[in-house]
Amino acid sequence: MANNYKGYLIKFGNNIMPNKYFLEYSSTPDQRLESDAERDNTGYLQRSTLPNGKTSITFSTHILDLDEKIRFQDLINLSIVNESQRKCKVTFWDDEINNYKTSYFYIPDVEFSVMDADENNIRYNPISVELIEY
Repeated sequence: MANNYKGYLIKFGNNIMPNKYFLEYSSTPDQRLESDAERDNTGYLQRSTLPNGKTSITFSTHILDLDEKIRFQDLINLSIVNESQRKCKVTFWDDEINNYKTSYFYIPDVEFSVMDADENNIRYNPISVELIEY
């Protein structure tokens, strides 16, 4: 059985994020959304599930120096289609369908924690990034 995996987990716009950046990577693909859910008088759950699911992706980097962090940010920033919303176009490996899927995500605020800084460089603790599908 052939698989559809092409050697990357996520692509921002047309740019593959190299797997070498990832310390951890996880996704919750196609989360079901409900328009209504309630129990009837017999206790049976009545659900109205919307036809489209939404994916969330979370990953963290290895420790990065300043130049690596800038390259990492540049790859993400190339995919931004709305800067004020941090809306970006992403292609990702969807483990529910075992194939790639392209969609739009927003990126909540990212915290940058400095591990060490000297007169020539900054080293960053692992940086965590979350993506939430529109």
